[in-house]
Amino acid sequence: MQASINRRKTAGLVGRISLFTLIIAIAAWLPIAPAQAASVSFFLDQSNKLPDGANYLSVTLTDSESGVNVLVKTLDPLNSIAGGHFGIQSFGFNFTSNSLYEITDLPDYWKVQKDKQMSEFGRFDIRLQGKGKARTDTLSFTVGGVTLADFDDYFAAHVAGFEWCKLNDENRDGKNKWCGGKDCVSSAYFGGGTPTAVPLPAAAWLFGSGLLGLVGVARRKT
Repeated sequence: MQASINRRKTAGLVGRISLFTLIIAIAAWLPIAPAQAASVSFFLDQSNKLPDGANYLSVTLTDSESGVNVLVKTLDPLNSIAGGHFGIQSFGFNFTSNSLYEITDLPDYWKVQKDKQMSEFGRFDIRLQGKGKARTDTLSFTVGGVTLADFDDYFAAHVAGFEWCKLNDENRDGKNKWCGGKDCVSSAYFGGGTPTAVPLPAAAWLFGSGLLGLVGVARRKT
């Protein structure tokens, strides 16, 4: 009888040790599991020439070992009216602190200007300016020595090389583009900063759920 009790105690102890080991394994996995870098996206939906309310450009900030990677892209409302030599020609942003920074990996023929105006959208701490021949629909660069918290959540960009008809006249083609003549807009400034959270990758959720399921099975067995 005593031997049977001892065996049950031993089995219970082994079960608790197994459960404890599994929990430790989960805790150990969490810090080293592949994780998506902290990232946040913003949309520029205001314009000094085109109607407000459309997401004309996106700005994505991503933490990295060297600082923050910035990616600026033109979106469909602009890409759909792109003409010859279309693209971003300048981009402005502000810092929320006085952190020392270094801007690297800019495209050729782009330069850093400080405390510059971006048309009706005001003055910005940094304006990145490209020559006409350096226009691009995707602008990427790195700001070293800063984190996501050092960026203000309002941005501005100048895009040129498209044609959009302002007036409903005989030149309009029905799609607000390629109308020609004096009533066309071929260059505009855009601003805004509506943030969008980046979700955790689905694979991480699935793996974490699987581990928690194993914990539940282990508990029932003990």
